Amino acid sequence: MHPALHASACALALALLSGSGQAWASTTHSAFSDVAGSAATDGYNQLTNARITTSQLVAGLAGNAHGEGAASFKRLTGGYYPASNGLYSWSTDSAFSFTVGNAVAGLSSVNLQSFVTVDTSQGVDGMLEAGYLPTLSYNGGAQSLAPVYTMSSVAGGFDMDGNALSASASNPNYGQFAWDLSGVGTSVSSFTITFGLDTHANALAFQLDQVAAVPEPGTYAFAAIGLALCAGAGWRRRHKTRSLAA
Repeated sequence: MHPALHASACALALALLSGSGQAWASTTHSAFSDVAGSAATDGYNQLTNARITTSQLVAGLAGNAHGEGAASFKRLTGGYYPASNGLYSWSTDSAFSFTVGNAVAGLSSVNLQSFVTVDTSQGVDGMLEAGYLPTLSYNGGAQSLAPVYTMSSVAGGFDMDGNALSASASNPNYGQFAWDLSGVGTSVSSFTITFGLDTHANALAFQLDQVAAVPEPGTYAFAAIGLALCAGAGWRRRHKTRSLAA
């Protein structure tokens, strides 16, 4: 086999047979769940002034828990800053973005999890403020695709006075936002998610997962052939080395 084809078969075999992206949810935040089929995960945890700075947030922050997909998290406008309990602003709302310039091959969906403590009974809605829900654009366009999302409440986080919060209907602090890109009709090589936060919310953690399409059965067959070629090449190299040493 041509060396380049041999190398491609080996690489594909190792990628497929090693499985999808690792499970990172528990290290990002205890409320987060692992995303099935994730091929790359970027985790942002404890976004406090003990771990990050405003300058990093404005310039673009890589995952501070882990980073597989080269995502950049950035404050675009407003006064949010890293405070003691997470990203916070007492005076002005802010807009943020997650940008991935080199998406995983075969990207089929994107999943964003968030942990933002709010109090809807007091008008503190976080990214649930009208017009602040996350939207996604891809390949440099301005599509602004809306997600399918679910919100729930779990214990954890702090209110605007620094008091620990329990799970309650007025604090839907855990959110999961999903975009199905399988029907967009083109290969997605890059994407940007934008969203807003209103004042007095505390944003503590985010996790961004890229999900790749499941390969066709024939792809796995090719991967099995590639793995056999890798094993054969390794045996030949060892055999040759022993022969030369004899």
